[in-house]
Amino acid sequence: MKFQLLLRYAHAALAVALAAFFIKAGVKNFSPKIKEVDKAAVIQAMDTKVYNSPETYLLTTNSMRSSNFIYIIGAFEILAAILICIPKTRLLGLCVLLPIIFNIFLLHVTMDNRMHENVETGILLGVTVLLMVYYKEKITLIWQRL
Repeated sequence: MKFQLLLRYAHAALAVALAAFFIKAGVKNFSPKIKEVDKAAVIQAMDTKVYNSPETYLLTTNSMRSSNFIYIIGAFEILAAILICIPKTRLLGLCVLLPIIFNIFLLHVTMDNRMHENVETGILLGVTVLLMVYYKEKITLIWQRL
């Protein structure tokens, strides 16, 4: 009984911490600044067909920012974070957040050779999956009804 209560509180605390991170990240996506890209490094990466450099990652994120796609990502991060803060909609918020953080993780792993970024996004992906495991019975029930 005490373990279940402790698990519930730990789950809620971890969910709120994750939500706070993504509210901050979502709001940061609305900042208009475009980061400086080393054009020579991008050209060298294109010539050697090695696309895992911070420059190619910055080029991709700058492209998303200039096309306003980053604003859509930011809005969904904020929406998911708000849903995660509310216990009754937490699973829905995690379901909204999972493909976003998975995509961010894959962008970093495939295009960015900064290990600390890979670790940070990997931890966020792991926390999201860990929080979803708490709802495995509900997810199984929903999956069976499909």
